[in-house]
Amino acid sequence: MKIYQGDVVTKDAVLRDGYVGVEDGRIVSVGDNCPGNGVDFDCRGRYIAPGFVDIHCHAGGALMAYDDPAGVAAYHRAHGTTSMLLTFYRDVPHEKRLWCLERVGELIGQSSVVGAHLEGPVLNANFGTGSGNAQPRPDKAIYDAYIRTGVVRQWTTSPEVEGVADMIRDIAAAGIVPAIGHSKASYAQVAAAHAAGARIVTHIFDATGVTHDPATMGGTEDISFDEACMLMDDMFYEVICDSAWVHVKREKLALLIKTVGIDRVVAITDSFLTDGNEERDINIVMENGREGLAGSKLTMDRVAANLYDAGYSPVDVCKMTARNPAAAVGLADRGEIAAGKKADLLLLGGDMRLLQVL
Repeated sequence: MKIYQGDVVTKDAVLRDGYVGVEDGRIVSVGDNCPGNGVDFDCRGRYIAPGFVDIHCHAGGALMAYDDPAGVAAYHRAHGTTSMLLTFYRDVPHEKRLWCLERVGELIGQSSVVGAHLEGPVLNANFGTGSGNAQPRPDKAIYDAYIRTGVVRQWTTSPEVEGVADMIRDIAAAGIVPAIGHSKASYAQVAAAHAAGARIVTHIFDATGVTHDPATMGGTEDISFDEACMLMDDMFYEVICDSAWVHVKREKLALLIKTVGIDRVVAITDSFLTDGNEERDINIVMENGREGLAGSKLTMDRVAANLYDAGYSPVDVCKMTARNPAAAVGLADRGEIAAGKKADLLLLGGDMRLLQVL
């Protein structure tokens, strides 16, 4: 057994100068007393944290997941992501997407990749970067082909697209977690998607809008897609936390947490191919003569640092970057430091910056 000593971040508290015992890749003990004859890794004065879990990531550095999935996984592992879903956007053509899912299957069990997240192709074409290969309605023959690969863990659709509720029911029945986003769906449409099985909101507050009721009186405000989602029970909510708080304003994140609770908030990178400006961790693209966002250049260690710098505690940072995302996609064996969990451990400095993947 290997024994680590340091400030252990558990799901409820920081165990100062605590001990973590690891054997055969599993955590066997966590506590105040040393479970063996000596400490193998003295991490006192630093945090021992659970490995980051990223459920929404398209790229790493100059590599796209649809070209080099293994390279993307290796890039993010070096930044503390020990479990991840490789994400494929709606603009990836059908045959290429099948190829990508086959590569994901080869990586499961051999890397930090635990599955795929399909962001589309059935999405509202008016929300998000580029309309790309967005489909006007679900094609069962196409989405059944993706289901049969057995590697999709999360799948984003837009509730207002005709036929999506049936698709959500089908993918949920296959053990895939349905997500909703890129949407201006009404409250009724969100509620219908939730009833069909939707359990994740894809990057809330990003690429979303409002369906206006023509009967609404002037001076009143309709409920937005985001607000409708926050009213649903047992959902998880992805947030992109860049350093300038462009994707999600700090106050919006505070509102989300106050409304749904910290245990339902999932920090993601939504990392995409870099725009070349390395002074910022967001991507800016020009569409129709206007600047717009195209994901980020984030890594999960940067996300954790941004959350900590915004005033969130080490416990809450680890919930949003590890425990909650693992729970959102059914990875019950990881995401926190507890007996029986996978020993995916990180060494973080007092400022929650990554020092080492243990």
